[in-house]
Amino acid sequence: MDVEFCSTAMNWAIKFVMCSALPTFLACNDYIDSHKSVGGSGGTASNGGSGAAGGSGAGAVGGGASPFILGADISSVDEEMDSGITYEDTDGTSKSIFDILKNHGFNFIRLRAFVKPGALYGYDYGTGAGCIKAATYCDTAHTVAFAQRVKASGMGVMLDLHYSDTWADPGHQIIPEDWRNARSIDELASDLQAYTQDVISEMVNAGVRPDIVQIGNEITPGVLRDIPNSMTDCWGNNVSANAIGGSAANWTNLGTLLKAGAAGIKAIDGSIKVMVHIENTKSASGVVNWVTNALSQGVPFDIVGLSCYDVYQGPSANWQAAFNALAQTFPALSFAIAEYNGQRTAANTIIYEVPGGRGLGTFFWEPTESGSWGQGLFTLSGSVKLANADAFAEFDAIAATVGLK
Repeated sequence: MDVEFCSTAMNWAIKFVMCSALPTFLACNDYIDSHKSVGGSGGTASNGGSGAAGGSGAGAVGGGASPFILGADISSVDEEMDSGITYEDTDGTSKSIFDILKNHGFNFIRLRAFVKPGALYGYDYGTGAGCIKAATYCDTAHTVAFAQRVKASGMGVMLDLHYSDTWADPGHQIIPEDWRNARSIDELASDLQAYTQDVISEMVNAGVRPDIVQIGNEITPGVLRDIPNSMTDCWGNNVSANAIGGSAANWTNLGTLLKAGAAGIKAIDGSIKVMVHIENTKSASGVVNWVTNALSQGVPFDIVGLSCYDVYQGPSANWQAAFNALAQTFPALSFAIAEYNGQRTAANTIIYEVPGGRGLGTFFWEPTESGSWGQGLFTLSGSVKLANADAFAEFDAIAATVGLK
């Protein structure tokens, strides 16, 4: 399903040299300043600004010259490593997952976070589907510790706050166990803001300030919308609607919750970029309508992230149409592919070519895993995951084209 990379068909931006703002992980001639300059200083989409975010490692996002984000969500690697899995690069050399990805141009890691994954119906509990884990993976403590390894490798961090004890996606946005006693939307917003502020504070105090934070995961239908019932499993399947919640059917409530998430981030560090992540990518009018509603509620965010899977969002022509519509309608916003698999070159080309350098980059979904969403970038052999030479050769070519190699 992958689109073959053809450098001769891509006549992209001329390289500029802008040494004054170079991060430590890139050489001067690696910049494509004319493409990746995301102007402005301070502010959010609601007031037209787009300030610089940064931090240690590869964390420059927006504001002046920034490298294209070639990212991956490797949240499952923490569990894999604890189970004894190791990784080999395409040359057969045993390396850390971070070194393998960096060797092929990746410069950003996305990490998901659950509120209390060990709770009943949580990600690590095992309810109904045998998902019980050896530890409470993706809780705040594990996320902070894993982010320390990411930052130590010189890579940027995007934090994906699910606002649930388990997976949040269009089919289920389960309110965390500890927040289900909220008697009003304002109480629920207070819980959400306090949690957000606590997680960001812990990360900053640990020296792993996130460069970008998602306020929710695939929140097209809303956030904090559902509660579990006797049929619910640890994947979040089979839920019931809650009387109080942030359904997109009530944008006043949803806006209140999203504003609380952004406020929790900004209370700790006003320069961290805020992303909203939706997945109705097959409908250009649908994504524009959703963003319009969010902005009309005064939700402050800098980046719109879309999911782009062939199996869920259709062919890449749909993605192209969605980003074209967003870029034309919202000149103050930047854009990214928050999750994708499959059409690797197509996905990166679409984002790289967003006008005005407002296509920040992409995040490949779980490169060490394969599933219904698509194929990963590694093959399991015993307890070793071997890097796929053809897949990583494609990323080598992509990285070269966007100025990362």
